[in-house]
Amino acid sequence: MLRELRRLSPEAELTLIAHDYGHFYSKPALSTALGKEKTASGLITMRAEKMAAQLRLEIRAGRLVEAIDRHGKVLLTTGGPLPYDALVLALGGEPIRPPIQGDAADRAVSINHLEDYAAFRDQLQPGARVAIMGAGLVGSEFSNDLSISGYKPTTVDMQTHPLAQLVPSEVGDLLRDCLTKEGVVWHLGRTVVAMNRAGAATTVTLDDGTQIEADNVISAVGLRPRTQLAKEAGLEVNRGIKVDETGRTSDPYIYAIGDCAEYTIGLAAYVSPIMAVARAIAPSILGTPTKISFPTLSVQVKTTTCPIVLLPAPRDTVGEWVKVDGNADGIKYLFHDTCGATRGYVLTGPFCEERMDLDRSLSTLNEEKVTA
Repeated sequence: MLRELRRLSPEAELTLIAHDYGHFYSKPALSTALGKEKTASGLITMRAEKMAAQLRLEIRAGRLVEAIDRHGKVLLTTGGPLPYDALVLALGGEPIRPPIQGDAADRAVSINHLEDYAAFRDQLQPGARVAIMGAGLVGSEFSNDLSISGYKPTTVDMQTHPLAQLVPSEVGDLLRDCLTKEGVVWHLGRTVVAMNRAGAATTVTLDDGTQIEADNVISAVGLRPRTQLAKEAGLEVNRGIKVDETGRTSDPYIYAIGDCAEYTIGLAAYVSPIMAVARAIAPSILGTPTKISFPTLSVQVKTTTCPIVLLPAPRDTVGEWVKVDGNADGIKYLFHDTCGATRGYVLTGPFCEERMDLDRSLSTLNEEKVTA
């Protein structure tokens, strides 16, 4: 966002308010960092002071935003008030905390920021037993990363196969079997109901009475948009902070981007939509209203033992997964809507090479739908 603003306006006064140190890093890299032997500092691609100099901006690190005074156009922070002409909310998402009983419930950590990873890595001992709550995208990636790095992950999920909300069961079962060979233990169709201290270890109890002994526990059951600040400011909020086709909220001087925002197409996580939104918000802020043009929002699942790329079908789309190809090396599924149009895909193994062609064809199809 800041790069786009600086590119379009060399003279704009830009200020970044960060609750952390303000360093630049790739958040998707958090779930693959162990396998790459990366420390938290090793994940930083640009330190705050260098970014400030390069983009000619002011970084106010270690500060929290307490409130937005929309009438006075002032941000109230723990470091004092800060006036603005335009404000971009990039608040991200907050981890969902499932109800868990026991005196060790607070030991379940969510790795959603660089500091989270740093603390987790510092606690992790060689060969540690790690319980993972959640077998969605992040939980599956951590299962992969821990298993290939010499740790002993046990993954629990209420669904019957990994990535259940994204892929057909055959693909989920394939991922499960590949990770099982790497040492991952699964408890699918189960939920964690309690966590209790067992000395330095933790006893994780499932709803069927099964008990798992763990040295560390990761909670990867999902994120919800961080909206409280916007709600308190009187901005329109639904699942996320609602924005129009230019990324603008119900206040004409405030925009929202990333996991906290709810676009006209709904929520859109991951990196590629953020980049597309930034390219629209920046000129809009500077006086040239620009519509967001979303790319095809495909995802590479970072499970190296079982390569998967997928394009989820648009939310509320009615249809079914159809297997169109498959062999001992990989599987190809397409999601067809009720009219027979392809609206999503899942590719594994060598079929992953078809990603760019599928993205291109589906992008063309969507453009034709818009202009029709």
